[in-house]
Amino acid sequence: MTLGEAITEVSARLGDPGLVFWGHDEIYLYFLESLRVLNAFTGFWKTEFLLTLTPPFSQNWFPSNGAASPRQPTLTDTNVYDLIEYHLLEPATGATWTGTNQFSIADLWQSCSRRRNEMLQLAACNMAELTLNCIPNTNTVAVPDSALDVRRVRWVPASGMGSPVTLQRGDVLSFQRFTPNYLQTNANPMRWDILSGLEASTLGAPANTLLALILDTLVNVPSTVQVLTIAGAPDFSPPGGNPLLLPDDWAWVLKFGALADILSKEEEGRDILRAEYCRKRYNEGLQLMMTMPWLTQATINGVAVDTPALASADRTNYEWQSRATAFPGLVIGGIDLFAVSPVPTAVTSVGMTVVQNAPVPINDDAALVFLPRDAMEAVIKEAQHLALFKMGGQEFTESLQLHREFVQFCTQTNSRLEQSGIFPSDYRSVSPKQEEQQPRFAAGKG
Repeated sequence: MTLGEAITEVSARLGDPGLVFWGHDEIYLYFLESLRVLNAFTGFWKTEFLLTLTPPFSQNWFPSNGAASPRQPTLTDTNVYDLIEYHLLEPATGATWTGTNQFSIADLWQSCSRRRNEMLQLAACNMAELTLNCIPNTNTVAVPDSALDVRRVRWVPASGMGSPVTLQRGDVLSFQRFTPNYLQTNANPMRWDILSGLEASTLGAPANTLLALILDTLVNVPSTVQVLTIAGAPDFSPPGGNPLLLPDDWAWVLKFGALADILSKEEEGRDILRAEYCRKRYNEGLQLMMTMPWLTQATINGVAVDTPALASADRTNYEWQSRATAFPGLVIGGIDLFAVSPVPTAVTSVGMTVVQNAPVPINDDAALVFLPRDAMEAVIKEAQHLALFKMGGQEFTESLQLHREFVQFCTQTNSRLEQSGIFPSDYRSVSPKQEEQQPRFAAGKG
């Protein structure tokens, strides 16, 4: 099917073959989102990705979504605003506002900014490593406010003063029980904890610190800590197109989160029914993001290797970053973040089988839609359902059945794919390993 044929089919099902109430470009965006949701739900489109790492390295971790990657993010906040404006029956002018006074561009960018940082925190999908200085005879290190959370800490003494050590996560009580003469001893640290700024300020951190690391000893030599963090982002600032810092196939989650807030406002823009629907889609998307299988296989110099989670590598492959005899593998730090064990000392080829961005067609009616024949009906139904959102009321409520049928197709596809190999239980387990090894949320409370 070509894009033109797909748009014609959606418009016919909407009862608008003349494209009067739903324009060509509007249906095009709904169709693209349907393709992306399909890939988010099923991880259907996979491809091989090869990159070359050339030492020396300025960092320990590498992104798998950089230039030329099949997972390279292409969407900006402007793309999200366009969809939101269509849904609100407003002119789709992106990061500017030419619509009614029910809403404003500030409503859009503020809600998108808040939800984006919430998504980064919960799904751990924008990881970055920071190198922070440790001052001798102290045990606190201020963490920049760009960090939403800390996942790992590695202590690195100055040259000639010892070997790097990956620290264990602890808390003040464990420091008191397991570290002899806690707060009285100058020694190499073994454990770390994260404290809020108010609590950390009582232990020597600057008064304006939001987060601070606390170590279980007073550091005895000049050193640094390599801190793997979930990086937050500044607010969007229209009219510029700001990167989402999210995978393209999950931009719809941000859209629904923002719409849930926008439609919950008082005054004439309020619509509780649709706001609740958006909130449900947002929460479901977050749960999926937390277990998204972005990587399924890896090779180093053409040899297949394991893909352990960071927590597993630290426990079973001692000091893999500094030990030349460490077990080979591709260590997964988060969504689209990896490191090589052991750290390469020569040019190294890394191959990955990744879930690529959904292959979306350009806005040309002659463009082919690369979609399995059995999936076309489900995608068209989802596009029709998204188009009916702006109608609200009974028309939108009745369209929920179309979305349920789309989800049912995705569920059946996952069930089929999971049974397609000898080890079906391993098919979707690559990415969630880190959460299994190092849970961030109490069971049943995530």
